Amino acid sequence: MKKVLIESYQCENIGKTIAALDFKESFLERDFLTINVSDELKTAMYYYAVGICHQTYHLANPELNLYGWDFLEYGFIDIAKNRPQLLEADYLVQLSTAQLAKEIRPFFAPQNIAEQCTLDNIEERCSFWIHMAELIKDSGLSHLEYIQKSNGVPNYFYKKLKHTVAYSDHLQKKTSFLMKLLEDAKLIQFSNHQDLIPIMDYHMQRVLLRTGCVEVLDNDLKFALQNKLRLQNEQELRVACISAMKQIAQHSGYSVFKMNDVFYTMGRSCCNQEALCQKGSCEKAPCTLALAVELDQHQQCIFEACCKGKNDEDYRKYWQPQVNTHYY
Repeated sequence: MKKVLIESYQCENIGKTIAALDFKESFLERDFLTINVSDELKTAMYYYAVGICHQTYHLANPELNLYGWDFLEYGFIDIAKNRPQLLEADYLVQLSTAQLAKEIRPFFAPQNIAEQCTLDNIEERCSFWIHMAELIKDSGLSHLEYIQKSNGVPNYFYKKLKHTVAYSDHLQKKTSFLMKLLEDAKLIQFSNHQDLIPIMDYHMQRVLLRTGCVEVLDNDLKFALQNKLRLQNEQELRVACISAMKQIAQHSGYSVFKMNDVFYTMGRSCCNQEALCQKGSCEKAPCTLALAVELDQHQQCIFEACCKGKNDEDYRKYWQPQVNTHYY
């Protein structure tokens, strides 16, 4: 028996709302995408940053108002400028996980004070980092040559990168996010967007549940999601969310990768612990969605006219699945 159901009519409503949005060019002009380093170094920076980005709840630099992925971007920019060896496969494969951990701690700490590093599970992440470098080293190619060999064919990435632990997720969240960054930075252009797999993280799952694009049919699963209980497996839910996102993208007229600029940014600010539709303000300042989308004012959620959670607390109670994973 199915535990979840995709509400196609709601995906259409949400998709048509997104179709009317204007996206900010400045979002693609941020430092992480435009940093003045070689294309090789940029490619390596994205490859390793995405590979170690999962469950970054504790990663923070309050002094700079940077949290999670934003602080990760900041740290990797610092590495690219001041310690580029940490993005070179030949150097990385010579390090132990403990050695790499010692080297990277200052880059993910306020004022570069290693003892204050907020990147948790650091040795696990460093083991992934080194394993990723081994893939590049064994190929005999540079990072840039490795991605150029794809000729813009999406399945090249999905087939090749799964051989690393970091990118082993069969639903390809990290791989798709890396591909999006490479395309946003104009390092590659994908030939067939129909073959792209939507990026699906926990923020986006939460928004899809609250808007009613994905309905939960199983009472036990619903109770677990609404009460933040640990799940053994969330695969059916995430598969449904990916399918729903494909439908939304189709109705929006935008690429599935562009959906990340809406749902991820919204989930981090407008629809997180607090909901904009109830509180009247966003959790983050500035709102992360407003960094990506043109908004005249932001006292109302962009989905307010069609979101089921706006007027139904039962939907607003949904939280993302609580799972132990390095996939997202």
